[in-house]
Amino acid sequence: MVIAHRGCWKQTSENSLDAIRACIRAGVDMVELDVRATRDGKLVLMHDDSVDRMTNGVGKVADIDWAQLRKLRLREGRGGSAPLTRRRIPTFEQALRVAKNRILINVDAKAPLPASTPALVDAVSNRRQLLFKAEASVAMIEQAAPWARDVRFQPILREPNIATDPAAGIAAYDPLRPVSYEIDVKHAEFTPTLTQAIRTRCARYWVNSLAGRVFDDRDAVTDPDFVWGRMIAQGVDAIQTDEPLALLAYLKRTGAHGHSCSR
Repeated sequence: MVIAHRGCWKQTSENSLDAIRACIRAGVDMVELDVRATRDGKLVLMHDDSVDRMTNGVGKVADIDWAQLRKLRLREGRGGSAPLTRRRIPTFEQALRVAKNRILINVDAKAPLPASTPALVDAVSNRRQLLFKAEASVAMIEQAAPWARDVRFQPILREPNIATDPAAGIAAYDPLRPVSYEIDVKHAEFTPTLTQAIRTRCARYWVNSLAGRVFDDRDAVTDPDFVWGRMIAQGVDAIQTDEPLALLAYLKRTGAHGHSCSR
């Protein structure tokens, strides 16, 4: 499974509707989108807590009403000093409508989502298209999002926290029946220690190959066998990347595929 980190943003803008559409055209499996709430409670797509990097505005998303936020223009790519575009900050609802029945969405909530979130999804999209994730204990997740059992869920686990007993780290989330597990791997040799525990649960094994990680996109572009090939060989079958088109091309060329099972 190929997951585009913040959408296919290299020729568009990260977390934009165009970034979702570009992934759909390319045949990417899933887009990862960052969701925040404005001061008046509108759910929008924005990674940072402020709009400074990605728009012509300043200030924190949580301190700005939607009526003001919607007037801002997105910058190209990853923003910063990049040129401004005609694109606007999308609402979560707009993203759901664009993606409906066309591409999966991984929701990276940058603030607690309201209890009405599943109802919003049901009203405009297909709940089965969405994957929610969180880095928290089962108890914390059930308190903050009691609806987590009713959606497709993925815990985020970091190697240092589960290194002494990886199987127990995975088993701790059994009450939520995750469909996948995102593992923040710090050492490549740790990766295969989780493969069997995840496969036994018929779930996806998700690892990021983003710049600066142990599996690095910058290396993958020049030597995909060393990065993506090694990940797949170690049991990873969901890769989040900023190079989704290159990963798609690699998978097509090599015929590599992940583990199959039936939940």
